[in-house]
This record gives sequence, C-alpha cells and structure tokens, in this order.
Amino acid sequence: MSLAHSNIAVDKALELLRSTGPSTPEYLCFHALAITNVKGPLAVRLVDSLLGGDPRFCRLGDGRWDLAAAGSPTVDLLSGSYVVVDVETTGFSPPADRVIEIGMVRVESGRIIAYYESLINPRRPVPGPITSLTGISYSMLSSQPTFDQVCPEIVDFLGDSVFVAHNAPFDWRFVQNEVVLSTGRKLLNRRLCTRALARKLVPELERRNLDELARFFNLSFSARHRALGDAEVTAELLLRLCERARDLGIEDQAGLFALVAPKRRGKA
Repeated sequence: MSLAHSNIAVDKALELLRSTGPSTPEYLCFHALAITNVKGPLAVRLVDSLLGGDPRFCRLGDGRWDLAAAGSPTVDLLSGSYVVVDVETTGFSPPADRVIEIGMVRVESGRIIAYYESLINPRRPVPGPITSLTGISYSMLSSQPTFDQVCPEIVDFLGDSVFVAHNAPFDWRFVQNEVVLSTGRKLLNRRLCTRALARKLVPELERRNLDELARFFNLSFSARHRALGDAEVTAELLLRLCERARDLGIEDQAGLFALVAPKRRGKA
C-alpha cells in the first residue's frame, strides 16, 4: 500500500471510530481499507500494520479497535467534553437545504458551562411551514451572517468535543455540510445521539422524541423549535441519561458509545 493510500485509510479509520465507536478488524478492513472477505488473523494483521504505530488508536481487550482517549477506561462518563447541538433548517436535505439557526451547549464535568447561538442567512427563501414551526422568517435572516462568516466560531466552540444531538444524524449532516462548504474540510468529532441513548436507557417510554423525554424528566423549554432552546433541553437530557447509564454500571465514555453501537459484521 502506498503512503498516500495508507494515509487515506488511516483518515477513514479515524472518522469511522469517531462516529460509531469500537470496531472489529474485519469491519475496518472493509470500510477503511476497502478490502472484502478478510477475516480472522489476516484482518488482525492488516489493521495492526495500519493503526498499531499510531498513538491515536488503541486495541481493546476484546480485539476491537478504538480511539486511544475514548478507549481508555480512565475517561469518566462525564469528565470529557460534550457539545450539544441543535439546528433549524430550510428543509430536510442538505446541500439543497441550509441551516438558518444553530444553538450549542457545552457540557463538562457533569454541568453546563457555555452556550452559543446564531441566526444564519441561508441566502435562499425560508419555506412557510418552517416559519410556522420555528417563527423564523427570511426577513429575520437577511441581515444575519452567513454560515461561512460564523464558521470559525462554530468550529472553535465544537473543538474536539463529542458532538451530541437528539436525532444526531440529522444535525450532524447539516453542520458537516455547512462546514465543508465553508472550509473544504470535514469535522471529525465523535457523535452521540440522545434518541439512541434513550432507546437503551428509558425502556419504559414507548416514544422517545424530545417532547416526550422532556415531560418524562420534567425538563422545560425556554423556546421550543428554536435551536438554543432545544439544545438546552437536550443537554439536560444528556445528563439525565448519563445518570441512568451509571445505574447500569457504565462508568466511562467507551461504555456509553458501546451501549448504542450498531451490531456489525465483517461485511457491509
């Protein structure tokens, strides 16, 4: 494998482990190295040759690979940094649809320590149903900064924290799209979905949308369907879910990610 191809494979492995947590050698061979039908000792050797000398990665006791910091049992459940994100958008499908508001809440050491919010000019109309839901009209946005103007602030606030959202794939997809359009570079933060966590940790609820979970945990919205208002409640929800995880004996971030990790096979 050439050096260029090796670097690409390492970048793919880094992004994969940040997004979905610990992975088997077979899974990494398929998704990072693009090698199919590799199993057992050969897969172990291939991944070890790729990641074994890189301090960003570690091999867990069960043979899976993870990020070194995330895989360490010394990383307490809440001692790391989480940034809870919510976005309001012009629709559901980037890049055709764009972000019109972003709210972020930083959680460290089990408490909320910082907030960020901004309206964003999408340079396109805001559909009527979106205005009806959020109260945000294009007239409110025409004088606001575009995403590329606030992108440095957003990326700086995120840092290398775990990206958390309720229905995280939606918010991540939009933020990632905007960052790529603005900078040409991808975010590599690990992602955690409070909806996925709630499926595991709040089995007594049949529905686990944000409204139902807020009622269950007695959380109040300062502004529903506004980015910061929803992010604040999601941050409080994250703390409640971490308490429940501890009750199940989960003490570190690796355990939290493992709880919601999809069951994977060597093949896609």
